[in-house]
Amino acid sequence: MNFLDGHLFPENQQPLVITAAPYGPEWIPSDFPEDIAVSMPAQIQKAVDCYNAGATVLHVHCREADGHGSKRLSLFNEMLARLREAVPQM
Repeated sequence: MNFLDGHLFPENQQPLVITAAPYGPEWIPSDFPEDIAVSMPAQIQKAVDCYNAGATVLHVHCREADGHGSKRLSLFNEMLARLREAVPQM
């Protein structure tokens, strides 16, 4: 096999998509208190950290103040607006 045509060089490859899901609702903060973001600012910071680590897509879930998953549309809209400000390229 010959790789002299340059197709393995990064500039010749298709863009890489890395998806991150940093705050899934199946975990509660008491499971991993040092790692699960509950407040909105902490969740936004997690998204920024994922972006800085190379993620290009973010799978989001919102949390209520008690740490459990939320299904409130208003909370999702607030999170999406803040994410668009914090990581507009994601």
